[in-house]
Amino acid sequence: MNNEAASIKADASANKLLKKINYLYVDSKGYWKARQPDGSSYEIKHCYDFFTVINTIGDALPQSQKNEMVAFFMKELKTDKWMRALSESDENAVFSIRPDHQWNGAYTAWPSQALLALFKSGYKNEALDWIEGLAHSANQGPFGQAHFSETIVDEDAGGARKSPADQPFHCDWICSSNGNWINVLFEGIFGLKPTVFNGISANPILEDVELLGLKYQGTIYDVTKDGLKSRE
Repeated sequence: MNNEAASIKADASANKLLKKINYLYVDSKGYWKARQPDGSSYEIKHCYDFFTVINTIGDALPQSQKNEMVAFFMKELKTDKWMRALSESDENAVFSIRPDHQWNGAYTAWPSQALLALFKSGYKNEALDWIEGLAHSANQGPFGQAHFSETIVDEDAGGARKSPADQPFHCDWICSSNGNWINVLFEGIFGLKPTVFNGISANPILEDVELLGLKYQGTIYDVTKDGLKSRE
């Protein structure tokens, strides 16, 4: 804190790193490459790059690039009630039929991370529409380690069916990443930005939402359409 020289140095390092990261982007395609130790690279049509990049360094990317990434996600990964971790057009799609990281389903944290990426990219309506479908996949109880895409396996209770624990799928009935879904509410819908030293802010994207009793650094806050208000 309050070290201008160190801040300038860190900012320069971050910009240099950003250029190296963006070197792996496949221009106009919306997905990324994985570089190998020998210097070669492979195009990877996986969801992890989509939401990890946007949710961490999305503010540093041009909107046109985020639009391309969202277009790829909507066309090749998203389904109405779940998603695919890997595009069906990826060369690796025949490697496995485990639904957590492959073409036939997705790990339970991937839809929530993808939702947040849509919100952060400015695609609020698309994200809210998708929530309507994803909600049906919770009818089987807590989200499992992975669910099959409803385009591959018949639905269960109106939503994307949980993967069984049996081989060759080998996915647990419940997963700790259920907790990741609350982050969609905090960051995506309520626009919460808590910091260590510079307070907390909120920018709700909907007018009819409330978050009451939020505790931050010993103070209780309520979040409404008007923003953040301390109870003290």
